Amino acid sequence: MTDTTASRPPLNPADAADLQTSDHCANRLRGVLRVNAVNSFVAGVLLATAPTRIDELLDTGHPGWIRVVGIALLPYAALCVWLSSTSIDELRRTTPLIVAGDLAWVVASVTTVVLGWYSTGGAVAVLVMAAIVVVFALLQWSAWRKLRPTR
Repeated sequence: MTDTTASRPPLNPADAADLQTSDHCANRLRGVLRVNAVNSFVAGVLLATAPTRIDELLDTGHPGWIRVVGIALLPYAALCVWLSSTSIDELRRTTPLIVAGDLAWVVASVTTVVLGWYSTGGAVAVLVMAAIVVVFALLQWSAWRKLRPTR
């Protein structure tokens, strides 16, 4: 076997620090994506399997839509799991889509609360979940910005 490391130029300390920071950010991003996936999966299963009970809490009068939202969260959770196990280059390409999806969820949540779709308790529950999703989006974006392409 040929030693290919001898043909590579040595890393200067700044490049080595950048790679270490990028690896740390990639690991942090992967962790946040996994937690996002668990949150999305649990919410999706609850909404999809118990839409009538959830509707009693939220008071929307539309348990069918609650089921649809729950079912839609399941492939989103799978996407987050998949992305959490990909290369840094794939993380760089795909994370903005996850962040956009999270922000779309937040905008939709706030919009439906403003439109009065829920009881007071339902509005609080929807806004709490929106706040959690904003945290996911911010953490993902912050780590994504510090990722460096692989060489």
